[in-house]
Amino acid sequence: MNKTFKLIVLLSFLLLGMKNNFACGSAPLATSCIPNTLSYCCGFGILNVTFNTINNTTNDGIDGYTDSSCVQTTVFEGQNYTLSIQSTASSTQNYAAWIDFNNDGILNDVSERVFTSSSQFNTSGVVNIPIGAVLNTPLRMRVSADYDLSAPPTSCGDLDYGQAEDYAVIMNANPNPPTPVFIASPTTTCNGVVCFTDQSLNVPTGWLWNFGDGNTSFLQSPCHTYTVDGVYTVSLTVTNGNGGNIDSIVNYITVNTANQMITASCTPATSAYCCGYGIYQVDFNTISNSTVDGVEGYKDFSCTNTTTVIEANNYFLSINTGASNPQDTRVWIDFNNDGIFNNTNELVMDKPNSYNPSQNVLIPLGAVYSVPLRMRVSSDVVGVNQSSCDANDFGQTEDYGVIVQDPNAIDEFNLTANNFVVYPNPARDYINIENLTDNAVIETITVYSFVGKVIFKSYQNTNKKVTTINVSNFAKGFYLLSIETDMGIVIKKISIY
Repeated sequence: MNKTFKLIVLLSFLLLGMKNNFACGSAPLATSCIPNTLSYCCGFGILNVTFNTINNTTNDGIDGYTDSSCVQTTVFEGQNYTLSIQSTASSTQNYAAWIDFNNDGILNDVSERVFTSSSQFNTSGVVNIPIGAVLNTPLRMRVSADYDLSAPPTSCGDLDYGQAEDYAVIMNANPNPPTPVFIASPTTTCNGVVCFTDQSLNVPTGWLWNFGDGNTSFLQSPCHTYTVDGVYTVSLTVTNGNGGNIDSIVNYITVNTANQMITASCTPATSAYCCGYGIYQVDFNTISNSTVDGVEGYKDFSCTNTTTVIEANNYFLSINTGASNPQDTRVWIDFNNDGIFNNTNELVMDKPNSYNPSQNVLIPLGAVYSVPLRMRVSSDVVGVNQSSCDANDFGQTEDYGVIVQDPNAIDEFNLTANNFVVYPNPARDYINIENLTDNAVIETITVYSFVGKVIFKSYQNTNKKVTTINVSNFAKGFYLLSIETDMGIVIKKISIY
């Protein structure tokens, strides 16, 4: 009886082993290191990993390092796939992932890192499968998560409270013609310089860019300088041995050199973002800009978010810094346009230890007229005594634009909105500006969005009775039309449908 029982047990273990081997197939190369969990706490670690056909749920970091490399998926080189990581942590975590593309058992923290995410409860993002990886072989994929005040995860470093989990990815050659995908930065430029990044799928080997201004490029990810203000459609043709495709983004790039301002003397970075610090919303006159918090670091919105104000007038300034923490918030405007912010006469808001500060800002006498001036908003942890150039500990700095107008020029000769008639309004293809004055010379016509962005600018220098502007490329919505003359400025509201 005992012999029979032992035989049954032995056969059961053998069958279980055969079952596991069958389920696992071919395992990836053994790892060169195992990141241990030093002191599990508070739900940190990984609950679920989803990647292509992988959808694996485990315990959290209480399990420590987990080798789930028998859980495998097959992908095509040159394709993008979404990686999602869930946790039950009581606070935010830093995440990272690597794939051993060259199958040497070592997860290179630079060339094989495929995903990074900071200070998130749960996270997801796109993983690109490059060309050149070892094909048709299980390659180790490592996913790590740890408390975001701990050191960011590395491929072999031990984790304070979280954990690492391993999976396997099999790369296959891609048999398809490429699909064009691209992005540009910035899409609105004041200096004309735009850099394009190819993100095409299915391994293109040839590229042809058409920038919309008559210029082209065969580079994979070129930078281009536009020399004429306007709105441009960009197209990309990609090819490989399997064929080719073309795609265009209509009215993708806006060039507006009229809003270009001098470069600031400094661009303060965020040293170590944490805990929701930073800037969520800025409202000032016609500027109304929403962003994520300090995780973005320094942001320059001065080209796309500019407003016009009148000297010696008050304007309401509101900064939303969130409800998580009080912050020290300061705002400067470079009134003398020297690229430097001083605390004597250019600090227009100083709100220490406050939530979502706001106040009226008086535009002082003596500012430089009619050119974009940089406005800097800075918000950081209480007690850092932040200057306009200091790096932020946890928060961030954002820049905007302000154009100061001379009130005497606007009131001169009592020029009013009744001196000009704009029709048709609403408009679809064009608007006419009829000059009812006897001698006012229209110098400049500018169209602003309701967030202060310059959509159109034309230098006229004419006293003809009717001036026509083509608005067929404008997006539907409301705009502000600024008619600048030698006798003053008139603002009209127009609607495009």
